[in-house]
Amino acid sequence: MLNVNKLTSLEEELSKASEKGMKIGLVPTMGALHNGHMELIKQARMHSDYVIVSIFINPLQFNQAEDFMNYPSNLLKDSDKLKNAGVNLLFNPDAKLIYPKKPSVKIDFGGLSHKLEGRFRLGHFEGVGLVVMKLFNLIKPNVAFFGLKDLQQFVLIKHIVKEFSYPIKLEGIPTVRGENGLALSSRNTLLSPSGIKIAAQIYKGLIWAKNNFETFHASEALKIQLNNFYQTQEGLSIEYCEVLNSNTFKPLKSLQSGKKITLCVAAYVEGVRLIDNIFLRE
Repeated sequence: MLNVNKLTSLEEELSKASEKGMKIGLVPTMGALHNGHMELIKQARMHSDYVIVSIFINPLQFNQAEDFMNYPSNLLKDSDKLKNAGVNLLFNPDAKLIYPKKPSVKIDFGGLSHKLEGRFRLGHFEGVGLVVMKLFNLIKPNVAFFGLKDLQQFVLIKHIVKEFSYPIKLEGIPTVRGENGLALSSRNTLLSPSGIKIAAQIYKGLIWAKNNFETFHASEALKIQLNNFYQTQEGLSIEYCEVLNSNTFKPLKSLQSGKKITLCVAAYVEGVRLIDNIFLRE
């Protein structure tokens, strides 16, 4: 596996792959790799010839400096995992390469970026959009792989590909979970063993909602019952709990329509912010 952190080296390797007619797959990450990332890489190896993983902790998508500073990082450990996973190239740029100067252009997704994550993490998606576009422009992948745990992010990146006519196929990979159901996340490493047990209750609530949502006519009634369950879990604080149209990400009042329905949740455990979601009707 090649470890590249310079633009000239990246361009040289991309040129070699292009000359061989290789299909390039990109897995963008911020490091602290776990089995969820490994599943993305597995899918990338299945659907492309040359797999590139980027590791870049993007400062623009953190709305709190403390969150950025505390984000877990272990490049040596990550590099070993990538080698064992059969990755062809690790792109590990520093901030000066990605942002030679303070960006003067902002990505505005409209109303969609101001809901859910965008509402509680001001500027988050603008930062995500900018770094994703930079990676797309630098690497020019044929296909890019993203986890559906960050479902709102995936929907917004689909908008980027469509609006800017990127010749890139997006693959959304289902959330990978631990044995207790907790969605795998780099932030999980910040939790104590007891915190892990508390965090697992998030998915327990989502499963209950999936098994019972058809008994409710209105989404508000479902949310009330779900929030009642979450409130009984000591140490778990819910930031939002929303029922949405899976395609438009607009809130749904009725659960009786034939539309695709998603339930999204954000919560705090031991001061660590976690998100999760489940498709109620696919």
